[in-house]
Amino acid sequence: MSQNLIYIANSGDAPYGITVAALDANSGALNIVQHVTEISECHYLNPHPNGKFLLATTMDGDIEVVSFAIEADGTLRKVSSAPAAGTSPAYVCADATGANVLLVNYVNGNARGNIRVYPIDSDGVLGAPSEHIEIDDSTGPNPERQDVSHPHMIVPTPDNRFAVVPDLGTDKVYLYALDAAAGKLSLSRTLDLPPGAGPRHVAFHPTLPRMYVINELDSTMATFAWDEDDAWTRLSVESTMPRYYVQPAERPNTTADVHVHPNGQFLYGSNRGHDSIVIYALDDAGLPRLLAYEATRGAWPRAFMIDPRGDYLIVGNRHTDNAAVFSIDPATGMLTFRSSLALSAPIAFKTVE
Repeated sequence: MSQNLIYIANSGDAPYGITVAALDANSGALNIVQHVTEISECHYLNPHPNGKFLLATTMDGDIEVVSFAIEADGTLRKVSSAPAAGTSPAYVCADATGANVLLVNYVNGNARGNIRVYPIDSDGVLGAPSEHIEIDDSTGPNPERQDVSHPHMIVPTPDNRFAVVPDLGTDKVYLYALDAAAGKLSLSRTLDLPPGAGPRHVAFHPTLPRMYVINELDSTMATFAWDEDDAWTRLSVESTMPRYYVQPAERPNTTADVHVHPNGQFLYGSNRGHDSIVIYALDDAGLPRLLAYEATRGAWPRAFMIDPRGDYLIVGNRHTDNAAVFSIDPATGMLTFRSSLALSAPIAFKTVE
């Protein structure tokens, strides 16, 4: 299957929840291949490690986690679904073994969110959950956004030993020891962020023991290191905003997504409100240094992706219903606008490596 196919989660008013688009490697244009109508208002998606399935969350009627088979031509066919046990399933992925699907609900009605693990078999069929965790911890100082625990992401560490859960409500990142054989999680440690930071997403350096945490509420990027003894240290916290930017009172900037370039030399984050991608250079120790900002050619960039070769960055502008494509200079990390595609509230992008 071509690596140029991009799977896009749509959360707007449309009769479909996922768009499959082909990325032209020469022009940077996106061309629609399929609109997946079996679900609508998809909030996140990720390919299974075997490349045969795509996992997604939906808020269409029954709020579920869904698996799709990826056909030979890259189009999707729905295989299985299971209740998400929440009202805002914010992130889904599989662990490296492919045996477990990891899910977080940002919220469940008016209550705190939760963490779930589902077995998935070789045919892509989801089973009954093997794990359900609700975080009951002290919350941050923002009464409107940090009233309860709000886990926003779950992703395994590169060695698949831990599942990492940044929690916007508690200003902590939770590390759960992952028992892949049993599909169980046990809390190993927590990493603290500054009060009111609101950790949202994380990304890992491709070669160094570094994790980058983008904090939604205070528009910062934190860098953590770990060692062979599983000791974690916070190394830095950097702003994602220009020094003299004046925050609007009605809708201040919030960050959303974070990714490291495959060459390990650059770090990117999305600013919603400033509507930009912040670009950092990474030194030999993996520490970020601010380079530049690139306007996203739309409003409210919730999520973006970098293709596995590091040639293109694709970002979704949720409030202006478009996806913008930028080429990446691998020597400088700078972005050059290439194209834009009208889509219904694009909020997540993935490809199959």
